[in-house]
Amino acid sequence: MMGDILGPGISDLVGFRSGDLGIMAPLDNGTFALIFGDSFRETGLRGEWMSPVGVVAQLVNGIIEIIRPLNAGDKVEQLLDYPHVDGLTLIPSDMINIDGTLYMQGMWNRGIGNVLHTEIWKSTDNGRTWASLGTTPTTYLSGMGDLISWERGQDGYIYVVSSSFKRDHPVYLSRFMLDNIADRSAWEVFNPATGSWSTSGAPILSGVQAGEMNLRFIDGHWVLAMFNEQTLQIEVRVSDTLAQNWNSVPVAVVARHGSWTNEQTPLNFSQPYGAYIVPGSTLANMDIVISQWNTSNNSRYNSTQFNVKGLDTYFGVDKPAIQAPEVVSVEEQPAAAVEEQVLEDSLLEQATN
Repeated sequence: MMGDILGPGISDLVGFRSGDLGIMAPLDNGTFALIFGDSFRETGLRGEWMSPVGVVAQLVNGIIEIIRPLNAGDKVEQLLDYPHVDGLTLIPSDMINIDGTLYMQGMWNRGIGNVLHTEIWKSTDNGRTWASLGTTPTTYLSGMGDLISWERGQDGYIYVVSSSFKRDHPVYLSRFMLDNIADRSAWEVFNPATGSWSTSGAPILSGVQAGEMNLRFIDGHWVLAMFNEQTLQIEVRVSDTLAQNWNSVPVAVVARHGSWTNEQTPLNFSQPYGAYIVPGSTLANMDIVISQWNTSNNSRYNSTQFNVKGLDTYFGVDKPAIQAPEVVSVEEQPAAAVEEQVLEDSLLEQATN
């Protein structure tokens, strides 16, 4: 774990101290947009409630540092103007930069998990302002299209992994051309059993309870980072083929739920969720933002940067896969040598073990 992204002395310069999620898309000159979900001016869910809010950030010596708000002004403000009445909040799913235009999809919730509908926006000024492209009812794909992550393929299609916002369903795969971004009825859904694309499909990853996820194309491979409610783990899967059955793709565990009474480490990271890959990451050296919330007392609510090394070796990129216990490690600051070896051994366990 590299440390929290938000908090006193960390994000005071932009006027808020707590937030979760942290979807990202590259901007210019090594900077990236970083957008949080439910966020608060103070710690412990105190102060003004805002969602979503965004900042411009960069990596400095491997650490995420906030530069300024995404919005105009010197303090973050809610990126979309609406009141949080009767539990109404907008939860961002993912963001993508297509030729300099940012696109964001989000879910309107009245109480977390009670999705009213979803919406897609675009920004032509690097996230400062957003214009709606349209809404989608939860009847679309029977709710399996509410929570999404997307990435542009080399063939020009934008590919979408999706599930419900219940953390109780498998993962589906869709695709569309940019002209159809606002018309989800024109999106094609993949069926791994037949290899076909149509208006309906079947899961590409079953046997999971998919939570927040992030799909990215890195080093010629598709990377799916995801919170799995079934295992209470942050999991990463990597394959050179996207349109396939992902059930047989190996799993690397980045963080695992454990008791709040124990020291917080990757092997004992209580109530984790979200899994968002930092722009510029490689398979050999990947940064992932993971959220954490102590729902019993709100004493902990934040987004934390993890650094994962060795996924290229673990997944056998450019050579046969090696399932050795020294391959994948999550960097901690500081970490004793003995503790680090135990960590590396554990991170290579398959989710089924």
